[in-house]
Amino acid sequence: MSKSDKRKSRRRQLQASHQKSWLVGRYAVTEALRAMKWPFEELYVADSLSPSEVSEVERLADGGQVRVQRVDADRLTELCSADHHQGRAARMGPYPYESPEQLQERLRIVSRTESPIVPVVVICDRIQDTFNFGAILRSCDATNVTAIVIGAVQQAGVTPQVARSSAGAVHHLPIVMAEQVVDVVTELKKAGFQIVAASEKATDSLWACNLSGPTALVMGSEAHGVSPELQDVCDIQVSIPMMGKLSSLNASVAAGILLYDIRRQQRH
Repeated sequence: MSKSDKRKSRRRQLQASHQKSWLVGRYAVTEALRAMKWPFEELYVADSLSPSEVSEVERLADGGQVRVQRVDADRLTELCSADHHQGRAARMGPYPYESPEQLQERLRIVSRTESPIVPVVVICDRIQDTFNFGAILRSCDATNVTAIVIGAVQQAGVTPQVARSSAGAVHHLPIVMAEQVVDVVTELKKAGFQIVAASEKATDSLWACNLSGPTALVMGSEAHGVSPELQDVCDIQVSIPMMGKLSSLNASVAAGILLYDIRRQQRH
């Protein structure tokens, strides 16, 4: 089998496990067990694993009262539709999104504590590419973002594919799902957040903007950018200076740059 065929096969396997909410592989399953945030429906280990490897899974599973089932490696491949499971696979239940009301309570708690971390909320506006969404979440975790808000439609949700792309960040971040994202942004604005939209067409450069206070960063869809209704409630639109031949970056790279510059400004 050629390298191209292997890549296509692996992609099909990822899509199959993604559709059935299967987390596979040592790191993915172990991280989910350690966090115990995302409910497990079934957890399997291959009987080809060493006793110490099985013991590790059972110890972590016991803390969350998750039953471990042993099967042979071929049966595990059949169950999760992937042969790269490394002897571990878990079928996950619905991801536990937070509500807009929980976000408001979280922000009230932050405002009452004496923390040097200025609150930052990331708004994902119709980010549909699961790899981009996962990479954005990874940057959110790296910059200690307060919460992420996503819409209920036209937006990638948390799936095993997103979990892989986020390097496990989905298990540690508060991710809020809202029927009307614009309503959440309006409430953030009332709470004193500066609403900042990322746009390659913006005339204000990131380097010239003051983003040192509580900030809600709006990242628009890969195809259409920030929606007009969200643009209407934004205080400012910013662009990332581009010094090469290309005029834009993908959403996940742009989010990482913006978040780190926001945190840099907040430290001064």
